[in-house]
Amino acid sequence: MMEKVEKFCQQHGLLPQGAGILVACSGGADSLALLMLLWQLRKRYQLRVAAAHYEHGIRGGESKEDAAFVQSFCQKLGIPFRLGSGDVPAYAEAYGLSLETAARKLRYAFLENIRQELSLDFLAVAHHADDQAETVLMRVFRGTGPAGLSAMRPKSGVDGHILRPLLGVTKQEIRQWCAKMHLTPREDSTNKQLDCTRNLLRLRTIPALQREYNPELSKALCQLAEVAAAESDYIRAQVDDLWKSPLVEEQDGVTLVVEHLAQLPLALQRGVVRKFWHCLTGSGCDLGFVQAEDVRRLCLENRTGSRLELPGGWLVRVAYGRLLGQPQASNAPAEKLPAVLLQIPGSTVWGRYTCEASWLATLPVSTGPFEYYFSPEGLTEPLVIRQREAGDVIQLAGGRKKLKRLLIDDKIPQEERGRLPLIAAGHEILWVVGHRRSTLCPVDKDTTTKKKFLYLKIQRREEHLS
Repeated sequence: MMEKVEKFCQQHGLLPQGAGILVACSGGADSLALLMLLWQLRKRYQLRVAAAHYEHGIRGGESKEDAAFVQSFCQKLGIPFRLGSGDVPAYAEAYGLSLETAARKLRYAFLENIRQELSLDFLAVAHHADDQAETVLMRVFRGTGPAGLSAMRPKSGVDGHILRPLLGVTKQEIRQWCAKMHLTPREDSTNKQLDCTRNLLRLRTIPALQREYNPELSKALCQLAEVAAAESDYIRAQVDDLWKSPLVEEQDGVTLVVEHLAQLPLALQRGVVRKFWHCLTGSGCDLGFVQAEDVRRLCLENRTGSRLELPGGWLVRVAYGRLLGQPQASNAPAEKLPAVLLQIPGSTVWGRYTCEASWLATLPVSTGPFEYYFSPEGLTEPLVIRQREAGDVIQLAGGRKKLKRLLIDDKIPQEERGRLPLIAAGHEILWVVGHRRSTLCPVDKDTTTKKKFLYLKIQRREEHLS
């Protein structure tokens, strides 16, 4: 298996010479094998390898035993190790998340902080071929396009820093290798509980499909993901080029000119609609096929005043040859939420939103209304995410303006104004998320290769379920 994993890593550029890699290790067979493999390959590639474990507080004593096991394993081999812990059930209850989603959010935030603390280049996670097959099948059942079918990539993350070296091997191969190496991984009892979609797929659906239809189902689904990834990348490149054309108007939001959309081939029409959705909502999740087709047909019909409600409280409408989108208005009063200090770098949850913050040295190719970058050095107060307050102001190209007047002038419905997430330093508003950005703290594009700047991306909380 060592040769198979190494070949996969070489094909996808996962082990550059001299790289620093943090391995997320739960103590299970997959992550233990990953840690051991990279530890054995470290001299060949001059790698700096460290491990980290996050104790979720979900399984009581069993969870604590997992943490002690990983710590002891690393100490015996001399692997640098970091341990973190949290109360996932309390976090999930406080923010209305499933245990699975809450655990994932807290775990990745901890791992990213450790990666930054140790000045490592990558985070390696132990997803394997069977995980990939499950992900593809989940998305098939939900309804998706080529981007969704491509599932997990060997490299992912904002800057490609998340690595998946085991995507080319199966769970069975991993278990056999662990036995050969005399490794005794921990077993997570929750993996056998039929209380979530992925466990049901793993324990019931996929075995039934393998028995009745194709014993090599996992391999077939992984091949589908590989083909879909290549086709998705090609379509995405074409759509990115179209984003610079008269098809798209970007000024305090994203608007499609439906006349230009109608002239495109069907595959590009669908790609443009999906990118419009991502830019509009800041969503990392795809639209279902039926919903995306409804949006596309809305454009082709091109009737001013026609509209369509979409998941997550979003509304798209056609007005004078343009497709526009906005959050749906609600008559319910805005929930009063406290200001939350931004975790930099890291992930911050605020109400229905999550803000991912990272330091970058290279400008993004493009940014949507739910992305923002700036140089915060001159700010004297900490950055927070919050609702509007009396006395808020924002610096625009034409001068300073009261936030209240800005929201009125921009015709933002009154019932929506109190719900808008704001990035602020004191009463200085830097970003009205989804709408306006301050002209304070600009990034000097000529010096970005020498000096890092802060990049923020906002996503709605319910979009972190994939």
